[in-house]
Amino acid sequence: MIVLSIIILTNMSCARPDYKKVANDFITSSTPLKDYAIREVANTSSSSWKAVLVYAKQGRANMPLVIFVSSDGKSVVPNSMVYADNKPIFTRHLEPELGRIDFRLSEKDRFVYNPSGKKTIYMFTDPDCPYCLKAKEKLQSYSGEYRVVVKYFPLEQIHPGATSKAVSQEADWLKENRKDLAGKADILKEARRIVQEDIMEAQKAEISGVPTYVMEDGTLKQGLFSD
Repeated sequence: MIVLSIIILTNMSCARPDYKKVANDFITSSTPLKDYAIREVANTSSSSWKAVLVYAKQGRANMPLVIFVSSDGKSVVPNSMVYADNKPIFTRHLEPELGRIDFRLSEKDRFVYNPSGKKTIYMFTDPDCPYCLKAKEKLQSYSGEYRVVVKYFPLEQIHPGATSKAVSQEADWLKENRKDLAGKADILKEARRIVQEDIMEAQKAEISGVPTYVMEDGTLKQGLFSD
């Protein structure tokens, strides 16, 4: 649970506040954060508040957080939303920066959405993930710049049986597209190999949730095709 707390600071100067410095002073004095970067001071819908955008290091990822600083620099609201007239004053959606992989992913014998797209991205999915299903619904009619290669990262701990479903889905695809495979046993063996390869790639990339997308430059992203 996030608790709204307003910290009152003392500002003895009549000059325009340095909002980044105010946020940094708060972080160093009142939080355990050590590895972070203050990126931007953004306007809000309220003239009384500024939004200071901070990215904190968490493993390989940079996780966003917003610190609201009053326009006079005297008050700080960390890790919570400020409302004016019952509406949030800052609505920009901030995505985690998940880092970048430095190896090439396999795409042989994987289903592809929008195969005519000019840029290739890889979509790690779980058959039982509702967010993955929502993204796939969007991709059914997608015709944009990306060709989206589907890979599997079943989260067996929260979706028991997801690995078997992934193998079954891949086997169905192979049955239609790999006429060189002799029979059901060969198809299942190859499907298991492909799903296991996808899982190993996801683990190597330190992916922890789905859907996660790997862009052409190796950058990991979340939130695509989910709006």
